[in-house]
Amino acid sequence: MLHQFMMFSVNRCINRLSSTIILNDTTEQAINEYVKENSKEYYEISPGFEFRGVIILLKNPMLMGFKIKKKKILMPFVKPCFGPMLIELAALDGEFEQLREQLARAS
Repeated sequence: MLHQFMMFSVNRCINRLSSTIILNDTTEQAINEYVKENSKEYYEISPGFEFRGVIILLKNPMLMGFKIKKKKILMPFVKPCFGPMLIELAALDGEFEQLREQLARAS
């Protein structure tokens, strides 16, 4: 019985990722604009995108940004009861390349 539960257990807790909150209590549009203005590259992610074992909660596709020189990732997220937010995380070695392969460049 425990094995079945583990198969269906999905982690949606953004708190598992060591991060800094950049924008909080804002709109999806404001987050996308911030990512465009503050990222060297940005990519569209869809609701349910999995990042480091965490399912990213979104209502609509949003932009994930790369700060290449600072080795940071800007990640949008919708936290239930709090709304859209943007966090910044340190990129792991090879993570930019891995994500580029996974996502199509946003226009």
